[in-house]
Amino acid sequence: MDTDELRAAMNAIRMTVFVNEQGVDPLAEIDARDQDPRTLHVVALDDDGTALGTARLLPPHHAGEPAHIGRVAVEAAARGRGVGALLMTALEASALERYGVDGRVSVELSAQEQALGFYARLGYVARPERYLDEAIWHRDAVKVITGTDTADDAPEGVGPAT
Repeated sequence: MDTDELRAAMNAIRMTVFVNEQGVDPLAEIDARDQDPRTLHVVALDDDGTALGTARLLPPHHAGEPAHIGRVAVEAAARGRGVGALLMTALEASALERYGVDGRVSVELSAQEQALGFYARLGYVARPERYLDEAIWHRDAVKVITGTDTADDAPEGVGPAT
C-alpha cells in the first residue's frame, strides 16, 4: 500500500475516533506536527489490508527530553484485539532506534483518563496532575523503553504511513 493510501487511512481513523466519537475540533485534530518530516506515523492493517488503527511518534523537543507518542486511535470494531498494543510496541521500538542512548529512551504521552488502564498495562506511569485538552481529561504518562521492552522488528501488520 502506498503512502498516500496509508495517510488517508490514518486521517480517516483519527477523524472517526477523535472528532466523530469524542467531539474533538477537527481543526485541532490534524496539526502541523502531522506534516513534520520527523514525525513517524504508523497504521495497523488487518490481514485483508483494512486499516484498524493509527498512532504517531514525535521527536524530543530538546536533547535529553522524552520522545512523545500520541494520536493513538483504533477503530471501534477492532478494539480489544490488541491493535493498540501493537501500535505502541511499534512506536516504542522506533523511539528506541531513533532516539535511544545507551539502549534506553524515555517516552511520554498525554493519556485520556479513560485510557489510563491500557497504558498502565503497557508499563506507563501516569503523573497525578490532570488537565483538560479538547474538553477531555488527560494525564501525562511516561515509560523508559529498553531493548528488552521492544520486538526486534515492528509487529506484523503495522507499517509506517510516512
